[in-house]
Amino acid sequence: MPANRFQSFATLVAATLTDNSDTFQHNANKPQCINAIGDASELFTLDLTPFEIKPQAVSAYSFFDGIDDISHLLSAYQSAKQSLPFEVNLPDAQGHVSAYAEAFINAVLARANVTLSHHQARLIAEWVKHLDIYCAVKSIESFLYSRADLTLLEIAPQLGWDIIFDHMAIRCGNQANLDAERIAALLKQQHGFVSTQFSGEDYYQFPDGWNAHPVYKMLENGQVLRIFIDQSDAHAPAQIIQHWNHVYGYTAHHLGIRATTLRDGERVAVPLDDIMAALTQAGINIMTPTGHYTHGLLMQVFSEPEKNAGIPAELKAAVAAYGPQLAKSIENAKLLELLSRKELPPQLAKAYFALYEIEYDAANPRHAAPYYQYFLPAQAAHVINTSQQVT
Repeated sequence: MPANRFQSFATLVAATLTDNSDTFQHNANKPQCINAIGDASELFTLDLTPFEIKPQAVSAYSFFDGIDDISHLLSAYQSAKQSLPFEVNLPDAQGHVSAYAEAFINAVLARANVTLSHHQARLIAEWVKHLDIYCAVKSIESFLYSRADLTLLEIAPQLGWDIIFDHMAIRCGNQANLDAERIAALLKQQHGFVSTQFSGEDYYQFPDGWNAHPVYKMLENGQVLRIFIDQSDAHAPAQIIQHWNHVYGYTAHHLGIRATTLRDGERVAVPLDDIMAALTQAGINIMTPTGHYTHGLLMQVFSEPEKNAGIPAELKAAVAAYGPQLAKSIENAKLLELLSRKELPPQLAKAYFALYEIEYDAANPRHAAPYYQYFLPAQAAHVINTSQQVT
C-alpha cells in the first residue's frame, strides 16, 4: 500500500533524526519509524506518523474568554460541563463510583471560591479557553486542586516560557465492566477524539494489571489534545486505578504540561531539568524523571502527589481491604506531570501543520510541534508506579 502524506512526512522526520544522531537507527521495514535502545538495553521502535484527523473548533473559547474573577470562572465551568455529555451523564459509568466522588469535587470548587485570587482565575481561564470543552473542564478541576499545576501557570511568564497542554490521564474502573472502553466511546462519539491509525498506539496492555486506550484530537488553533484512558485488568483486584476511580470518579488523575519558548524566532522545548529546578525553587517537590534513553524526544516526571486526608474512614477501609498499602496510596489525589518533547525545526514544523491545513506560526505556543506525538509504554508504567509512592 503506498504511503499517504502523513506517513511520507513521518519518513522525512525519521530520516532527519537518524541522519543527525548515532542514537536513533533507521527501521528497514518501516521508514516512518525509528529504532533506539532503552535503559534495559532493549530495542524499541517509535512510529513518527502523526494521527489523522480534521482539525476541530476550539469549543472552550466561548465559555472562558473574558473571565475576570473566580465566580465567573466557576460559573463558566458549570456551563461548559453541562453543554456536552460527560461521564456523569452515563449511568453505567457511575455504577462503581462512590458518593464521596461528588462531594470531593464540590469541596474543591467551594474551596477555590474563597481562596483563589481573581488573578489566578484569569490565568486559568486564559489557559483553558484554547482547549476543547472536555479538556477545559478537567483541567480546571486540576488547577483548582493541585498547587503544582497552578504554581507552574504562575511562574512560567516570569521565565519567558509558554506552557501548553500535553495530555491528561482519566482513571476508569475495571475492564470486566468495559469502563475505559465506555469512556473512550464517549470521547470519540461526543467530543471528537480518535484513536491513531496504526497498530500499537490505540491500546496498551501492561504487565502489572492495567491497560489503557489513548485518544487524540487536533484543534483549529493547532493545539493537540491527548487523553490516556486507563483501567485495571479484570482479574487484578488490588490494582489501584479502579480504586482511584471509585474514590474520585472521573476527575483527571493528572495533567501533563510541557513548556516551550522562542529562541531566535524558533520554538524549542524547555529542558525538563530547567522546569524541575524552577518548580523546586518555588517549593514544589519533584519525583524521579524517566525517558533519558529517548535523548530528549520525550522526558517526563511527576511532582510529589497532592495528598487528600479527607477521605471518609469507611471508604478508606473498603479500599484497604484489597491491600493495606492502598489506604495510603489512595490519598494521592492529584499530580502534575511535567514533560519535555523535542521540537521539530521550523521547516518540518511548517510541514507538520500543513498536514492539517494550518499555517504555522512559531510565535504561537499552540503551534508547538514535537518529533514524537504519542505516549511511551515504559514511561507510562513508570509514572503509574511513582504516582503510588507515599511519604
